[in-house]
Amino acid sequence: MKVTGKNPETGEDIELESDKVTPEFIDSMSENSLPDDQVKKLIEKLDISADAKSMLYAFSRVTIKAGEFVLKIGRKIIDFVFLLYKEYPSATFGMVFGAIAGFLVASIPFLGAVLGPIVTPIAIAIGLLGGLKEDLKDQALVRRVAEINASFSPLAA
Repeated sequence: MKVTGKNPETGEDIELESDKVTPEFIDSMSENSLPDDQVKKLIEKLDISADAKSMLYAFSRVTIKAGEFVLKIGRKIIDFVFLLYKEYPSATFGMVFGAIAGFLVASIPFLGAVLGPIVTPIAIAIGLLGGLKEDLKDQALVRRVAEINASFSPLAA
């Protein structure tokens, strides 16, 4: 299937042929878990600069054309990130923290060029695992509270 897109930096059209773009892929890229207005509200609530919010809005409008279908690929990525953050906030924070730590190590003159490619993925993985541990612990607590609450539900009447 012929896939076309536009390079956001240069504005030139990019075309390629791919046999991996299946109808199932097109269906999965066409479905969004969050409505557009909710994504807009989530972006507005972020504690980032107006320029960064503007870039996120622009990114959410990035599309590619696969055959006859126009796919909102940027919107799908933003949707996935927000769902991941909603489900696992500590893991998401841990990954971002690890990426920042890795970037700082990589920016050290001379030594960063050697250590950056090694430390960055390790820092991201450690941040992800630490955050995921916290998220799973919190989810277990939420389930336990719900179970206890359900056991007392006959008393509510």
